[in-house]
Amino acid sequence: MVAEEIAELAAATRRLMLAAATTDVELDEIRAARARMDELTATLGRRTRARALRASFDEPGRAREIGPELAWPVFRFNPQALPLAIRFDGDAAHATTVPNALYEGPPESVHGGYLAHLMDCMLGTLVQATGRRSVTGTLDLRYLARTPLDVPLELGARILATAGRKTTAEAWVEVDGARTVEARGLFIELREVAWAAPATS
Repeated sequence: MVAEEIAELAAATRRLMLAAATTDVELDEIRAARARMDELTATLGRRTRARALRASFDEPGRAREIGPELAWPVFRFNPQALPLAIRFDGDAAHATTVPNALYEGPPESVHGGYLAHLMDCMLGTLVQATGRRSVTGTLDLRYLARTPLDVPLELGARILATAGRKTTAEAWVEVDGARTVEARGLFIELREVAWAAPATS
């Protein structure tokens, strides 16, 4: 299936990005690798889509109905993002990820903007899984402590309230049981929206 092959290609690209960012090989090897990468870029760029593949809007909702035994993959097809496997438990969601050197901000620490991205992803996907076609209205974060690289980050989110078109939810990052980030988001359900069908071929 094309989608599965694209997901594997995205995963391979992430490995390449990390290797390119952290390599310490000799200069001639760097030049040779760059030339091969340019060749691959030309090959893959001969025919392109307008956007990266993405799953159907309704699929997280189906995963939520199944329950926490099913991990819903987010960002499988986008090599720029670190993929998450989110598990839903009613109005809550959980995931684990290990950020590497590509996501460094302060020395040996995860960049605060990337942590904000993770929080918005957890919250937005949880709201999406309820079937409410919403966008982020506000996202407030508190950075409580340094979030280190290369260790498992436990991500959590839960819906706090729903009123009319508004959903309020909170999310957090924990390392070894201690919270390093807390977030609170307000999501607004759109009145009318034409969601583009995912490209799967």
